[in-house]
Amino acid sequence: MIQEVVSTRISDENEAARDLLRQLKQSPDSYNAVIFMAAIKYDFAKLSLAIKELFPDTEVIGASTAGEIDLNGFQNDSIVLTTMSDSRTRVKGVLVENGSKYPVLNKTDIEQALASVGISCGDQNSHRSAFAIAFINGVYNAEETILSNFYSIIQNDKFSLAGGTAGFTGNEAKTFVSYNGRTTQDGAAFLFVKTSCKFDIRQEDIFNPTGKTLYVTQSDTINRTIYKLNGLSAKSVYANYLGVSESQAEGMTFENPFGRHINGSIHIAALAGFASDGSCSLFARVVPNSTLELMHIGDPVAKCDETCSGIKSAVPNPGFTLMMTCITRTLAFDRMNIGGTIIRKYQQTFPTFCGFSCYGEQIGRVHCNQTLVTVVIGE
Repeated sequence: MIQEVVSTRISDENEAARDLLRQLKQSPDSYNAVIFMAAIKYDFAKLSLAIKELFPDTEVIGASTAGEIDLNGFQNDSIVLTTMSDSRTRVKGVLVENGSKYPVLNKTDIEQALASVGISCGDQNSHRSAFAIAFINGVYNAEETILSNFYSIIQNDKFSLAGGTAGFTGNEAKTFVSYNGRTTQDGAAFLFVKTSCKFDIRQEDIFNPTGKTLYVTQSDTINRTIYKLNGLSAKSVYANYLGVSESQAEGMTFENPFGRHINGSIHIAALAGFASDGSCSLFARVVPNSTLELMHIGDPVAKCDETCSGIKSAVPNPGFTLMMTCITRTLAFDRMNIGGTIIRKYQQTFPTFCGFSCYGEQIGRVHCNQTLVTVVIGE
């Protein structure tokens, strides 16, 4: 697998697309897939069409971002485009629209896309040579719904999926994903990859359990809100567990998220904030009558070393690397002044890489927050 990564800050969408193409080394029809990640300042629909017109015979997916990542570091207000090129690899994309309400309407489209690259639904060995990349819109709380629908179709819980929730910056909540020039604000863009190359999909979690558990007494699963923990106001219990006042607790949510026990592992659900009634809004669903673990931030640099080492053990010669990291991590790394250190470790591990800051991450069936999800394919 050969990857190219290019970027631009040209403001005009058509000119930006042409600038990206000029920087690539091969002809447009030589690539298996094109993946682009663009700041929300761009007219995403216009940009998607402009890029697809330049790659008419290539599968193209894209997402809006809360920041972009390339060899130069954590970026803002840019477009980053990457390519897949490999004769042993087949790819096919699909767009899911109206994902928060009617994801099942795209069942046939997903089945046909999978079949076109030789992935059989119900095949319990399909995960050995195939995986999915998913970009999901971030405004309609539809990540869990879309994931559940996909796994009901693929019928193999071992099938790997790596995803990022499209991001945005500014005060207007809007996110975009696209496939082959078609754009939606409520759905997902999938890219199915079947390959004989080695590949590795994993999640990095920089938080550790504190040993303090909380019982979800009352919650609204769909709207991702917890009203009561241990029978009391969510905010008061959270503050009490941290040993601080409720006002102090409001500023400690990044360092102390919740961990959900799912399939024997702990997955992060980030706190979005507290309401005047003491309820807590989240960026992932938490069901009533479940137990949460209070988490605390560890050493991100040490965890990065562990991640890079693990990837190199699984894929000794990386050829393609895509990263989806939560925007809260990006902001925290900046506050901690370790963003440059993290990027240098990636530079030492991968020939090239790219990605984006997102509003949530998907690993298999699970939607979570404040993590890093990586897709690495060998040479």
